[in-house]
Amino acid sequence: MKRMEHLSLRRQITILVGVLCLVLVCSAAAGAAFIAHMRTKQLVMADAADTAATMAAMLDRDMFERFREAQNVAQMQPLQDIWTGDPARIRQVLNQLQSSFPDYAWIGYATPDGTVRAATRGMLEGQSVQARPWFQDGLKAPAVGDVHEAKLLAGLLGPGPNNEPFRFVDVAAPVRDRDGTVIGVLGAHLSWSWADARRRALLAQPGRTGNDALWVLAEDGTVLLGPEIGDKPFSAERIQAMRRERTGAFEDETGPEPILTGFAVASGHRSYPGLGWIVVSRQPDDVAFAAARSIAWTILGLGLALALAGLVFAHFIARGVARPLQIITSAADRIGRDPDTLVLPRIGGSAEVIRLSAALRSLLRRVGSAEKRISEVSSRHEKDLTDLRHLAETDALSGLLNRRGFDLLAEDAFDQFTRSGRGFAVLLVDIDLFKLVNDTYGHVAGDEVIKVIGATLTAALRPTDKVARFGGEEFVILVRDIGRGGIMTVAQKIRRAVEAASIRHHEHAISVTVSVGGAISQDGDRDVQDVIERADTALYSAKAAGRNRAVIAGLQLQLATSAA
Repeated sequence: MKRMEHLSLRRQITILVGVLCLVLVCSAAAGAAFIAHMRTKQLVMADAADTAATMAAMLDRDMFERFREAQNVAQMQPLQDIWTGDPARIRQVLNQLQSSFPDYAWIGYATPDGTVRAATRGMLEGQSVQARPWFQDGLKAPAVGDVHEAKLLAGLLGPGPNNEPFRFVDVAAPVRDRDGTVIGVLGAHLSWSWADARRRALLAQPGRTGNDALWVLAEDGTVLLGPEIGDKPFSAERIQAMRRERTGAFEDETGPEPILTGFAVASGHRSYPGLGWIVVSRQPDDVAFAAARSIAWTILGLGLALALAGLVFAHFIARGVARPLQIITSAADRIGRDPDTLVLPRIGGSAEVIRLSAALRSLLRRVGSAEKRISEVSSRHEKDLTDLRHLAETDALSGLLNRRGFDLLAEDAFDQFTRSGRGFAVLLVDIDLFKLVNDTYGHVAGDEVIKVIGATLTAALRPTDKVARFGGEEFVILVRDIGRGGIMTVAQKIRRAVEAASIRHHEHAISVTVSVGGAISQDGDRDVQDVIERADTALYSAKAAGRNRAVIAGLQLQLATSAA
């Protein structure tokens, strides 16, 4: 303090205010940088966990579909008589099932002694699968088996993708006769390349850095899908922690460089019990936290710049510009409170005050421009999200809703039904002998048939009724506010509309018919899937009755199957 006595007041104020600005601004900047870094790090780790959870949910939902599909086929009443009949008929059904989901590498039906009676493409027919776990488990109840390499099928299927051995996930269900006695097992081998396709699709989504990696681990931590299949990259303690926490993220520091690792345990979906897979999302720390470090350095740099500016302004404050500063302060305080005050006034008195006034006016203008740019970017982002949502919910070929888009509307209709009792119905529409159209006129003609039928169904319905394409030649219709007296009328209307539709492909006129199965919501339904399953059973009844029929679950057969 003795040395300060020899300095002028202007210099004392400059030094004291400058040092105070430097300390306060740098401390605030350092704190803000730390908070921003930690918050961004949390968001990045949460995103890694969400990515793993998304992949796990995709695998669980797909496996649920396959698990339910095997049970439905094994339990389907219209098929009960074929299992003990001609193997060629059984093979035809299995080939149709495989064509509906090409990732089925093999589907077969084995008698109780383990002999394969019929299978897709005739593979393993006559051979014994009695020792296979899927057969043994499938005799007792619907079952799934974890990933394994091909045994009996290795020589028949040849090398898998990238010349690697074929690897499968097994799905099996007991087949019973009308008395409930087990007469065989329906087994399916789902190619594990299906999971790799899901992984690639997820990693190809916009916003991915290209450095992301997604692994799938078995329950014991063995790599099922990843760079080193069969390895155990994590310790047993880490695997136990993952299974205990179910989902989360951590930094893996066991390698040469830290790796951000998000994880999620696949816990099954609905009736599918799950196989305990652990999905792991990995990304190098220097990539994952690049944005966090950039924000931290930006804040620190901005804080340092502001601190240096404080030193400069301290020199001018010492020259006694109190009144102009009070005017500036008063005007700034009114901005945002007084609608008539939008900018700072031009203040005179000294070059320094004028410069300060002009700089603050410029800052406000830049802030306004930045707010406008942020608003524009936000609007574009919302539009992009809307467009992506439309793409995700629309079938590319027909322009109709896809399964995801339909499920959203169907679940909403079911919620309204449970809350207010507003009934709805589901119609499943299947093109009769569609394979014959493709074989006769080609797949381009088949695509044209699907488009015309989609347009015909839409035109025949009310605006409140929604048509979706579930894939292949199958359509599904959500009919709102309908009762038992009206649903058959709607079903026959769309059946006749398709039958009368004119479809041309080049010089050919193509005529097709459809079979319609329907179901109406009822009090005992657990969810909309119960309605769809009844409609699916009704559709099979329509097919079995000779096609070009409409069958509504719960209505008398002689009325419901009228083709007039």
